[in-house]
Amino acid sequence: MALLLATAVLALGLSAVAATCAAYDGIAQRTNDRSIQFHDAHPEQPIAALAKPSFDEIRGRQFSLVYVRPLSGHAQLPPGVNHWPTPGQALLSTELRRLLQAEGAPDRYGKVAGTIRDEGLASPGERYAYVNPTDRQLDKQRAFPIVGFGPGGMPTGDVRFIADRGKFLTALYLLLLPAAVLVIVAVRMGSAGRDKRTALVSALGGGWRHRALLNFGEAAIPVVSGAVLGTLPALSVQTMGNVRLPWINYWLSGSDLRQWWQAVALAGLAAAIGVLLLVCVVHRPAARSRSRSTRLSAGKTRALQWTALACPILLFATVWGPAQLDPSHYADLRMKLYNAGVVAVMATLPCAVAVGAAALGPSLARWSRRTGDAGALISGRHTAAHPGVIARLVAGVSIALVLVSQVQLKNAQFGENAKAAQATADRVSRSVMLVNVTGDVPRNRLKDVLGRLPAGTEMFAVYRPKNPATSVPARIQGPCQALRALQLPCSSQPTVITSRSADRRLPETLRWVSPIIDRVEVQQAQPLPAGSSTVPERLVLVSANGQDLPQEEIKQLLRDELPVAAAIADPPGAEWLVGARESVAHGKWVVFFGVPGVLIVALAVALSNLAEFLRFSRKVAPLSVLTGRRKVYYSTAAWALLAPMLASVITSVIAASWLAAPQERPADGIELSNVVLATSAGTLAILALLTWWWGARAAVRQSSEWRPYGE
Repeated sequence: MALLLATAVLALGLSAVAATCAAYDGIAQRTNDRSIQFHDAHPEQPIAALAKPSFDEIRGRQFSLVYVRPLSGHAQLPPGVNHWPTPGQALLSTELRRLLQAEGAPDRYGKVAGTIRDEGLASPGERYAYVNPTDRQLDKQRAFPIVGFGPGGMPTGDVRFIADRGKFLTALYLLLLPAAVLVIVAVRMGSAGRDKRTALVSALGGGWRHRALLNFGEAAIPVVSGAVLGTLPALSVQTMGNVRLPWINYWLSGSDLRQWWQAVALAGLAAAIGVLLLVCVVHRPAARSRSRSTRLSAGKTRALQWTALACPILLFATVWGPAQLDPSHYADLRMKLYNAGVVAVMATLPCAVAVGAAALGPSLARWSRRTGDAGALISGRHTAAHPGVIARLVAGVSIALVLVSQVQLKNAQFGENAKAAQATADRVSRSVMLVNVTGDVPRNRLKDVLGRLPAGTEMFAVYRPKNPATSVPARIQGPCQALRALQLPCSSQPTVITSRSADRRLPETLRWVSPIIDRVEVQQAQPLPAGSSTVPERLVLVSANGQDLPQEEIKQLLRDELPVAAAIADPPGAEWLVGARESVAHGKWVVFFGVPGVLIVALAVALSNLAEFLRFSRKVAPLSVLTGRRKVYYSTAAWALLAPMLASVITSVIAASWLAAPQERPADGIELSNVVLATSAGTLAILALLTWWWGARAAVRQSSEWRPYGE
């Protein structure tokens, strides 16, 4: 069963690599096919349409849409589209249509004229739209003439928001490394009986072929079954079609995986071959020179020693090396080197703990002679003779702590600006909006549209000083109704006041539009006076009664009545929150892979401990004849099981803290949580105590049943 589970998890991890490559290839191909080809880049071709790529957000996540006005009925259609929408109509992706219906605004971009098929979307769950603007929305001077859609154009859509393929693949180590640990643990479970069988076959004259056939025959059925089980999810997606991944809410394309079916099959085959080879390699007979001696030997292979020596070197190189590269030019290389170093440290850390424990074993045995502690004597000899056993025992503990810390670090949090934006939203709710006029909109038209704001919405303008470095405060200019809504004086003469005496919405607004927050100049006047060429820094909308504004209604008004993207209304700091939510969304993938990785490590710890309980109880059972006391089992288990695991917890905390240093950026909200680290260490310490108690109890039960059989 252990081999079946381990092979299935490894095959699942390798098929995830194949699925990732398939998904990224499909995204790149479909994005390229629908890229906007501008006339400037293809002047020899006739202009087919006017287009303006734009962005919008829903549920805090940004997405792309393309406003396009075809200039003839024969203009080239983008992939996944059967016909052009007429002015005031839109073609939506399935996911965007679903979200808009859930928001109660299915006609946000106009009447829905159809749905974009999967071949026109980067992924089946992409939010995307083609909108044919109305004449009021179309600004021909600011629209771009295009010749069509196809390779070599400007990409739009999810490709602008998703992480690149290399970063995503390196995140899969959170799943693959625990799978490798589980395989190693599963292969060595019950190895005592196999080692005896291997020794017997060798004594009878059997060679490596005979031993390999025995091991292969024993492991073939569970390994092959596990490989099939592990590739079953990816194969199912190929036959079932698009599948939504749980919790992460990402749609995986069945057509993409069908293009890569050979890679998925090879993933299962590679997992099966790798596990079978490992089974044949690790179950070898003892060296002839060693088998002739009945004395305990150190049992530390050179490979284990060199691996242990590499651990501190790799730890230093991972922390120091990538930091020497310029992040502005080598950001991707820095991350790849760092991730590779983390994997190497996790792989070598158990060996370092095991070799350290084995080195202390003889000292523990000598100390026991003075104290008379039989358990310490036995454990010291056991630890010195079997460092490989100790490495397997502590591997799960060592990897789990580093893995948890990496998952917590890579799940990016809000940066300082995003935290400030969220704090502003918490304090003023939805009662303030900032209007940023980005297009060259005629002043009269802008005033006319803003004059039709919903009832209870007041507007004022913020004029910043020409020299932001001076100590001159910004000027608030608006009608008396707007000024009174903020508890400001209404006077036609400029008056400097402290913002602390006004409504709390004023300092929160100034935080995002003015270099000076504590003081402001107030003047009663029209926000956009006629004949003035001075453009305000920002127009601000507030509710007269302090309650929430009808934000969606205001956005829809600006969207319908002004040219595309000419004026954008959002809560204060919205641009920072949108970017932070993208980072959080990327971090969810780390959790998506990391949590199963931690659970796999926990399974490896459980299986390793179970195997060690059985091995430990059989070895110390004869002590019942020598001591006649059960206390010796608890003492032996404390030194052989509890002490190495606690030592692994301590060294792993140190390693996790060191490895966190290059990634920590407090300004971006990325720093190792001491609470998470302490909780994880405490949980593993409790697990070590349970391991000690369970191992001792198992030895006690085994001792009561043990009978000498020629030992």
